[in-house]
Amino acid sequence: MTGILGAALMTGCGGSQDASADAVTTAAATEAAEAATEDTASADGISYVDGYYANDGNGNDLIIAFFEGAAGDVAYVSDGTNEALAEYTVEEAQTDSGTDYYLITVGDTALGYYTEGSNYYLVDTSGNIYAAAALSEEEADALYSALQMADSGELDNEAASATDVTYVDGYYANDGSGNDFIIAFYTSSAGDVAYVNDGTDEVFAEYSVSDAETDDGTPYYLISIGNTQLGYATDGENYFIIDADGNIYAAAALSEKEADLIYNALEETE
Repeated sequence: MTGILGAALMTGCGGSQDASADAVTTAAATEAAEAATEDTASADGISYVDGYYANDGNGNDLIIAFFEGAAGDVAYVSDGTNEALAEYTVEEAQTDSGTDYYLITVGDTALGYYTEGSNYYLVDTSGNIYAAAALSEEEADALYSALQMADSGELDNEAASATDVTYVDGYYANDGSGNDFIIAFYTSSAGDVAYVNDGTDEVFAEYSVSDAETDDGTPYYLISIGNTQLGYATDGENYFIIDADGNIYAAAALSEKEADLIYNALEETE
């Protein structure tokens, strides 16, 4: 999941001053999506083995996920720029500082990993090391299912296109400890709504916007849906997300495809 300070990003993002009391939590949406992805993986005879993910602090996700099936073992690798799912090779490698790791290569896409007890690390092709988190089975199955649907052309955002809901703007970040932060704004004839994930809770409903300021005087916009809040700002080029404790995270713009997938998952639970 590069930054969000500034008035420019408020275009089309005005919301209700009173958050809807019946804000829809996405826990149910997540459960429904997980059930569907598990069915897809099971139908393909694929089982998740192991995997890790990290964020480079600039909005680029790094992921390795291993799967096994009757047709053989495959891996999904995302190096922050390219991604691939196919048979893979493993070779031993070493960083400049002498740290040993395993280099996973799928076609032209490569990423390394190693563990130290309960700690996980990813190593990119430039030798940069990132603290990582274990990829859960549900996350891995969702990843595999999304790839399969993309291959079959099923990711056509049917739920979003079947309504008059339009994605406006959004951003996401990761705190480096496996917690994702997301803000996504939508508009429709029924009004403006937002999806907010503060790393612990996630909600989707009408929202309010208020001006806020960090301890060092940096202004930002605070988005509130009930008790769930998250801030964002931009300096014109870079984007930032600010949590309830005032911590600032480099963020990236949420693509329309990613935003529609979130909305579609929410619609499936209604």
